[in-house]
Amino acid sequence: MKKWILLFIMISMLGCSKKNEEKTNIQSGKELYGAYCASCHRDRGTGNFLFGIPRIKDTELTMSEIDQLIRYGHKDDKKMPMFSRLTSPQAYSIASYIKKHLRYQ
Repeated sequence: MKKWILLFIMISMLGCSKKNEEKTNIQSGKELYGAYCASCHRDRGTGNFLFGIPRIKDTELTMSEIDQLIRYGHKDDKKMPMFSRLTSPQAYSIASYIKKHLRYQ
């Protein structure tokens, strides 16, 4: 009986790997990007030069800088809205999606 319980616990834990967590973060980052960023920066992060919306897919900003920009806006650019209702983990999910996935599209 104890062997079955131990086996069940081990099998259950296999689904809790970092890889599964990373997929969830990527998915939520993509969804959050789509909800908050894509309308201006476009689905692929190419922006719109004619309207002064920067290309972000190859940004040199750090994850922390992107987090701050998303949640608090840009002090010199009032066109960039601030999304203060997003949590830091949500903003980091967006930043991760931008840095790790849009760059290669």
